Amino acid sequence: MNSKVALLVAGLVVALVLVIGRQGAVAPQAMNTPSQAVVAGPVAAPVAFPQTQYPQATNVAMPVEPDPAAAAGATAATESPLPNFVPRKLTVFEGHWQGMDGRLMTEELARKLNYPRGLQGVLLGEVTLNAAFSGLLAGDVIVRIDDTPVTDMESFKAASRIVANRSEARISVLRKDNRPGAPVVRKLTVVLREAEGGLGFAQLEGAPMILAGDPRPHGYRGACTDCHPIGQGFELTPDPDLISLPPPTITRDMVARNVSPHEVRGPCEACHVIK
Repeated sequence: MNSKVALLVAGLVVALVLVIGRQGAVAPQAMNTPSQAVVAGPVAAPVAFPQTQYPQATNVAMPVEPDPAAAAGATAATESPLPNFVPRKLTVFEGHWQGMDGRLMTEELARKLNYPRGLQGVLLGEVTLNAAFSGLLAGDVIVRIDDTPVTDMESFKAASRIVANRSEARISVLRKDNRPGAPVVRKLTVVLREAEGGLGFAQLEGAPMILAGDPRPHGYRGACTDCHPIGQGFELTPDPDLISLPPPTITRDMVARNVSPHEVRGPCEACHVIK
């Protein structure tokens, strides 16, 4: 009797194990069925969009530096620097005649140097040679050559042409009194003389060439190309007369006390290192 019971129990255990094994094998399929039932349709495969390879930005005004990775034999692509840009028509910046170094008197200069507003003529920034012997001074404003009025650089050159073959000419200028307060100018006339070969006529120049992207040392005066060629090679650098060397370092005290060897050209930090 006991053996029969033992055999019956063993059979039940074996059947239970088989049933449990079948349910375990089917469970994953049964679990996946609800997920598959909620899908509205076939899932679209992801679309692979082509990625554009953009070139690295370079300054087209300067040659591109060679890629060190290309040293194994491949030649790096380079761009030639832009040619100098020289406008056909430039605003005249200064004129030279018999030791005079002059430039157009503008409203900006009149304000900065405390001259009367509306003054027209050619402002002398430097005098040497016959101009100095005649009695002209830096700061004088030429308003007439003999009987010809001078109001700008072109009329300055035209008036000098009239007396080019003569040995002397009368130069009428306005000279500012340097006393503080409202500007006071007086008119005087000097005689410019040249003993040999005649006085000749004034030579005009444009503003110096600048590099593309150079900071502007003065207030806005219109497009840079109205006055300046853009590029390099038209001016000796450094200047042998130490005129266009890099501006020296200045102190904060000099800036605070407004100590400057030149007229106002903009913020000091635009050109100078300040320590």
